Formats: sequence, C-alpha cells, structure tokens
Amino acid sequence: MDPRLKMGTNLLFFQLGIVLLIVSGSLGAPRSDLVKKLPGQPKDVSFNQYAGYVTINADKALFYYFVEADTDRPTSRPLALWLTGGPGCSSLGFGALEEHGPFRPKGDILVKDLYSWNKETNVLYVESPIGVGFSYSNNTKDYQNFNDAQAAEDNLAFILNWYKKFPEFKDVDFYITGESYAGHYVPQLTALVLDYNKNHRKPINLKGISLGNPFVDIDISINNGEFLWSHGQISDRTYKFTRKVCNTSRQWYEIYGNDTLSADCAKVSAMVDMEMGSVDPYDAISDDCVSYRRMQSSTLQNKVSRFFKKIPQKGVDPCIDAEVHTYLNRKDVQKALHANTSGRLPGPWDSCYGPLGYDSRDRLINIIPILSNLLKAGVRVILYGGDQDSVVPFMATRTIADRLAKELHLSTIIPYRTWYDHKQIAGWTQAYGHARKNGKNNTILTFATVRGAAHEVPYTNPSEALTLYRSFIRGLPLPLPTM
Repeated sequence: MDPRLKMGTNLLFFQLGIVLLIVSGSLGAPRSDLVKKLPGQPKDVSFNQYAGYVTINADKALFYYFVEADTDRPTSRPLALWLTGGPGCSSLGFGALEEHGPFRPKGDILVKDLYSWNKETNVLYVESPIGVGFSYSNNTKDYQNFNDAQAAEDNLAFILNWYKKFPEFKDVDFYITGESYAGHYVPQLTALVLDYNKNHRKPINLKGISLGNPFVDIDISINNGEFLWSHGQISDRTYKFTRKVCNTSRQWYEIYGNDTLSADCAKVSAMVDMEMGSVDPYDAISDDCVSYRRMQSSTLQNKVSRFFKKIPQKGVDPCIDAEVHTYLNRKDVQKALHANTSGRLPGPWDSCYGPLGYDSRDRLINIIPILSNLLKAGVRVILYGGDQDSVVPFMATRTIADRLAKELHLSTIIPYRTWYDHKQIAGWTQAYGHARKNGKNNTILTFATVRGAAHEVPYTNPSEALTLYRSFIRGLPLPLPTM
C-alpha cells in the first residue's frame, strides 16, 4: 500500500475515533426515547434528553426522564438516580421541573436552570412508584396496599432494565439520591443493589447516596415542636404540650399505626394549627401562591394532608406547582416526552398520589439500621437539610448522623463548621469516617445544613444545592471561603 494512502487511512480512522468519543454518550441509547425538543425549550441546548417507559413486568411500567451531563462525553461523568418522596410524588414534576433539572416552566416557555445538576452528572428521574405521574400498571390491584418493599423491588428492576436501554452507562459511577420520604426509598433500594452485586458478575457501580431532609425514623425525623417554638410559630404553652402531652411522632403512630387520633393528640394538633396559621410547614419564610392556596384550601384544613404540600420561599416562583401542573398536562408536552402513549392513565398528570394506595404503616419502619449497614459496606452517605423546614427539621437529621457515627465508632474527620457558596455562609457541616495514620482520612458520612433553605433545598437554594452536590460527587469537603 502507498505509504501516503496508509497514512490517510490511519488519519481517517483516528478522526472517526474522535467522533465516536464525542458522541459516546448517545451510543446505544434508544432513538425512540430521544426527546428532540420540549415545547418552549430554549434554543441553545447542547445535551441530549430522553424520556419514555421502562417495563417492570407484564403489567407495570415506570416513566423516566433522563438528562445527559452537559459535556462532550456524558459517559465520563457519574450517573445519579433521583427519587422524590411523598410517598407517591413525582420525580419529574418536583425533582426535574422544580428543583435541579435543566429547565423550569414559566408560562408557555421553559427557562434554563443555571444550577442544574446535569452540569455535574447525568441525572435520571423516575416517576416511582406505579401510579405516580405518568407511571402505571395495567392491573389496578397493583395500586392497592403498595409498600416500601415493592417500591424497592420495582426500582431495582427499573435500574436493570434501564441499563439495557443505555448500556454505555452501565460502568459509570452510580449514585442514588432523593429527598423527604426518599429517606425510605433510597436506603432500601441501595440495600437491594448491594444484594444484587453480591450475586452477579457485573455489579452496579454504586458509590454513594444523598438524602435531603430525609424522613428516616418516626421517633426522630418529624418531631418539630422545638423547631416551631424556636421560630416563634407556637407559644411556650403549646410547646410544653408538644413535649408533655403529644408530639408529632405520637400523632403519626396513632394515625398511621392505629388509624385513629386520641383526644389528647387532637387537642395539641389543633393548638399548633391555630397558632401556626397558614404558614407553610415546609418553609418557615415562604411566600404564598394565593391562587394555588385557594385551590388547595380543603387540603390545607387537613393536618395530615398538609404535611405533604409545599408552598415555596421568597426569591423563587411561588406558583411553580401550578406552572408544572399546567405544562405536564399539555398534549404537545406529553407527546414530546413519549408519555401516556397508551392512554391508560386514569386521569390528568398530577404531582402526587394519583391512584396509588400506599400502605401507611410503612412510615413506622426505622431506616437507621439500614443506613448503618450501608455505611459498613462502604457506601458514602450525605444527609443534609434546609434549616427552614419544620416537617423534617435539620436538628433531627443531625441527631441521626450523630447516632450513626457513634454506633459505627466513626472518627470526626471535619469538626462542626461553616461551609460556603460564593463567599457566603451556606450552612454548617460535620464529616465522619475512618482516620488514617498517614493522614489520608476516609470520609463516609457527611451531615450538612443549608442556610435559609426549605424542605426542597435545590428549589429554594439552587446555587448552594449544586455546590453541595458537586462536593459530594467529587468526594470533597464542603467548601471553605475563597479569597
């Protein structure tokens, strides 16, 4: 062969190789699930989006929305699965469109989120369990008495079947993330992933889990009397009643364990409600979307339902719930997302619940032992909380982190201190792990607060949330101030 021709051929193959590397994030991905363009989407979008269904079994299908990392080589970045809590709330509506996805709806258009988590990783949002958002089952009996164990099993099946659609992501670092009742979802799913890895030659490349304002233990996570009192929302007298007569944990034991509410707890609940007024329990400093509040007035009168409703904070769109609801019920949006293609959904898209009947007794499950086992297995964990959330107060999450550290005899790697975002105090943090004589300490458990943040930290404090997320993914301490 002519040396010049051989050189040209080699150059051609080299160039082809470069092209393949650049588009590697899309190799193997199902073209039928590619979202070419969302209605109202900005023009200068440089990353791929995919959406559609992953079959769980003959009847069940979970809807997903996948956003590739905003980089030339998405497979060079980790993959994060996001689960919104509830139980029974949408990861698409809350996680993707309200918190840390690439866009947020604003009227008829989508606006860019400058702090989208796909600036750091690939992000996979799944509407789980069945009956949530666009996810469904052909067998209506599947919706009855659904529980944590079934959710974990279905989510593991989802991950494995999703990898079949996107095999190029099978070997990248994998994280499981979520908030609120995902304090149940994420650890239980992670435990199943570890079990799966023990029995299969090609394990899931699990690295860590991230939990925001997590509901972990009914005896600790939700006791909010001290928080409400310290924020001036209840009186000394009512605070005393929450300590001496009936706290939130007892209320939940009665409601979810016995399907009743004692006279004592009903009295204390009424006292708290009267003094709190219409303040959002998810955010002590929130503004109110008046039109949405009127629509939800019957829900707000119910103490228990109220704990699963959010009205957001100053500085962000207080009507984002309504914006998302309107956007995802548009036919052109559903077509672009390949959603509800069979027309089997029993009603319009909704952010929470739908036809799902979740076993309320699962709220009584203590997840702390599962977290302990995950840490023993070497799974990195971050527990963080917005300090304006009274539903899962940050003090409770700090107590859980301290308990885990003591139980596992972890050393304090980073003493309690402030952390920073853009030269401003973003919150407080403490890290635990294994101290090494060579100075290379191994942090496996991190606790952090986010100053001024609500129950959904990335929604009210997107910049701080991205900084926290980036630090965790990269295995770095939360930042100190930079000069």
